[in-house]
Amino acid sequence: MTADMRSVFPFLWQPRGVVSSLESLPLSGTVLQKNDATRAVGGNRLDAHALTVAALAGGKVIGDLRLAATRDDVVIGGIQTVAGCKSAAELQAHYALHRQRFRIPKYRSGTALLLGTANSDNYYHWLVESLPRWPILQAAGWREYDFVLLHNRPCRFQEETLDWLGVPAGVRLRCSKNFIHQFERLVVPAMPFAQRTIPSWVGPWLRSLVPPAPTGPEKVYLSRRDAGGRQLAGEAELEAALGGRGFVSLQPEQLSVAEQARRLGSARFVVGPHGAALTNMVFAPAGALVVEFFHPQHKNRCYENLAAACGHRYASLDGEATERNHERRLEYRIDTADILDTLDRLEGKNGF
Repeated sequence: MTADMRSVFPFLWQPRGVVSSLESLPLSGTVLQKNDATRAVGGNRLDAHALTVAALAGGKVIGDLRLAATRDDVVIGGIQTVAGCKSAAELQAHYALHRQRFRIPKYRSGTALLLGTANSDNYYHWLVESLPRWPILQAAGWREYDFVLLHNRPCRFQEETLDWLGVPAGVRLRCSKNFIHQFERLVVPAMPFAQRTIPSWVGPWLRSLVPPAPTGPEKVYLSRRDAGGRQLAGEAELEAALGGRGFVSLQPEQLSVAEQARRLGSARFVVGPHGAALTNMVFAPAGALVVEFFHPQHKNRCYENLAAACGHRYASLDGEATERNHERRLEYRIDTADILDTLDRLEGKNGF
């Protein structure tokens, strides 16, 4: 956008530039402070993901946490929506940097901590990608603040876990997509890990937030029957068969995060269709067996990576789309016998 266009359309925001990462930001009148929390949080591994925290004078958050930018509208790569870009060219071409939307500037005095991400209204992205930025911020010394920035959509699981951290309700600021949110001081932490490489410290840190619980079930099936899409046909038959083998069926969205953590705290088997509920494997003891089902049109390896980070064994099964499969529902079926055979094979192989 040219200077003339900016004067005519002052609320039509676009970036003036981009840097590849927080590490590449030089200290200046705009970048007040940078801290490296890598060793304090991630340990002494030489290949550890850099956990940098930068404090920006007049820093901006664009919309519902889509982008973070300096006072001069230079977008920071490696975080928020552009976290997954693998090259400078991919970063420069990212759609979020070229989307034109009218946004109203809104300025606030004080210090704001950027905790949430653009997709942190999803349980997986909140629990694994957003919430673990808290120990990074704490390790960098940011214990006093006026705002903690969150996605625009309120979620019960966010509020519950922020209560665990002792974040006062009055400082939780939800950022609307209709605004450019600018702060006297914006504190921006790195994402807790690079794309598709979940570190081993995330699971123990999350488990440390939950009080010890009595012994729960050893075998858990996680249903998504009330989810809007990717419905598993014949689930009642599957649950009956698994129940005969000692599995307890749960609908995690009906439970608090603390209750989900307690129910999974003793689980040696975690079985279920691909979906955010599988995030709860982080609360299972290391060495649990995780079996995931996939719709043929929707495969994502995030839970395989999470299982590896937690020290769990992992297997997956691909389903077949049913005649009711369509864009919204994405219904699919997996043969119950195949699931039971897989459990028998892995149970014997791993000595459960």
